[in-house]
Amino acid sequence: MVRKPVVLRRYFDGKSGNWKTVVLISLLLLACPRPSQAQFSLWLVEKRLDLKYPVNHMKHEVLAEALASNRDSDFLLFDIRAREEYDVSRIDGAVWVDPEMSEEEFIKTYGGAVKGKHLVFYCSVGDRSSRFLMQVLDPALAAGALSLSNLRGGIFRWVNEDHPVVNQNGKTDAVHPYDEEWGKLLKKR
Repeated sequence: MVRKPVVLRRYFDGKSGNWKTVVLISLLLLACPRPSQAQFSLWLVEKRLDLKYPVNHMKHEVLAEALASNRDSDFLLFDIRAREEYDVSRIDGAVWVDPEMSEEEFIKTYGGAVKGKHLVFYCSVGDRSSRFLMQVLDPALAAGALSLSNLRGGIFRWVNEDHPVVNQNGKTDAVHPYDEEWGKLLKKR
């Protein structure tokens, strides 16, 4: 009997969260030299987060199109990074949310604003924002949110794909790297 080669796409369908997938992605992450393979490494991080967090992961192109069209008022962006990261740069219009905020505090603070909106959460690569999204998913839907999504690849993917970011002075090229190791996932601008 001849065995067919394993096709990687089979493991990345987002539905097969088995241990083989986790091991495969972990090995690929370890084997990948981050500085020269920033995009490939970020892709692997995105795939790992897709498996780890069973939430909707919105692609940067979809968000960029929505923000460029008249539909931007239907979306509400939440930046789930530390305040100092947010102050360096953010997606225009994003609201800073303390990553330590409880679901009760979130609804008390933003419950009125989420009604009738598509909520998009992001952080550097998507881990903190996915975790936060899972925490507030049910209360936000109960408060009238239409949908909740994590921005796949976070602000790192956003800027790596040449979408603009701003700070208090307007458009900027600066992005907080989170730390030296994670910063290697950012393309040089």
